[in-house]
Amino acid sequence: MKTLILAAGEGKRLRPLTETCPKPMLHIAGKPTLQHVIENLKSTGLNDFVIVVGFLKEQIMDYFGTGFDFGVKIKYVEQRKPEGPEDAILSAESELGNESEFLIAHADTFSDPTMIKRTIETHQKLNPEATISVTLVDNPSLYGIVAIDEEARIQQIIEKPKPGFAPSNFAVTGIYIFKSEIFDHLSKTKHLDDAIQAIITKKGNIYSSVWEKEWVEIRYPWDILKANEFVLKRKLEGKGSFISESAEISDESRIKGPVEISKNVIIKAGAEIVGPCFIDENAYIGTNSLVRGHTSIGKNSILGYGTEIKNSVIFPGTKVGRLSFIGDSIIGNDVRFRSSIQVSNFPSVEKLEPEDPKIKMNFENESIIVPLRKFGAIIGDKTVLENNVSIAPGKKIGRNSIIMPGCIIESDVASETIVSVKQSLEYKKLK
Repeated sequence: MKTLILAAGEGKRLRPLTETCPKPMLHIAGKPTLQHVIENLKSTGLNDFVIVVGFLKEQIMDYFGTGFDFGVKIKYVEQRKPEGPEDAILSAESELGNESEFLIAHADTFSDPTMIKRTIETHQKLNPEATISVTLVDNPSLYGIVAIDEEARIQQIIEKPKPGFAPSNFAVTGIYIFKSEIFDHLSKTKHLDDAIQAIITKKGNIYSSVWEKEWVEIRYPWDILKANEFVLKRKLEGKGSFISESAEISDESRIKGPVEISKNVIIKAGAEIVGPCFIDENAYIGTNSLVRGHTSIGKNSILGYGTEIKNSVIFPGTKVGRLSFIGDSIIGNDVRFRSSIQVSNFPSVEKLEPEDPKIKMNFENESIIVPLRKFGAIIGDKTVLENNVSIAPGKKIGRNSIIMPGCIIESDVASETIVSVKQSLEYKKLK
């Protein structure tokens, strides 16, 4: 069975990280998200892929090529305009139109390979018109939701139903198996939900394959942290640590819990690594630094003296100066933290609500309450933060920006911006 992977989206909600990098190429635990997806699919026996590319497609195509280096076969089709998953699927008709059936996966969805296997097994056993993987979610208004009968047949699908109007809590996970007739329905309806409903109306059976375990779809910045935690759990928990022989680890450092430490990593005296953590090649962990659970440190990154990183994803080439703190954040490529930078992950005391403090983030056309108790910042590529900068929770700082010394960032900063603070000194006669 061939697999269609949808990887053309712009990832607007993940900006500034996706201004110069397509969402499928964002690194989590040392690999692009799309590579994690391909490896999961390959582990189920799928190895013939058609990937729909669009935004910054060259980065994807140059990295994966024909798929030979990854043990798979890859062809590419281009979605010329960002007109949604329906158009992306239709753009692949020339490659898949003659297939009796094919699987669809998204390049931003993380799951256990068993979820994919179960969907394939359900489809092969029941031979319906389509099979769709679904899972239970807490907030159905954020997902495509299905109504299913007692035999797991899908009766209806509704995209992001209003609160209180969802037919169930079963959300579509992004794994589908369709027969080639889906192209005819999509050509007529121009919308995937309507195409699915058209199959149901014609009394075609569409079955759900229910997945009851963890699953992550990257749509908002905090989903990167969830995906990173998911990957680290699968890589490390219950499997012990993986430490390269070429890593230089001081006898006076401490490693607790499962970790993966790659080639040529240097960990200095007094540093402490608390797993599960991933540290990529050529990273430098300075004296008395602390790297806490569910953190991924990118290739060629440097943590200075006394730095603390907690539950964060640090992309390659970033340098964090001495005595800095980064909590629950995503830091882009080649970012420069000078020293004493504080990236807060919890509202300050004067801004606490009576019982349940909330962190809000602003996107193009929406303001969203972060569904995490703690969340720090997103900082774009090649931004420089000078000494003694503080960043409030939930803020975005764009790429190629400069934050001058002493600034307290309490609102989003656009890319290619210089932020400075004016100092006012007052002199009084000592009485």
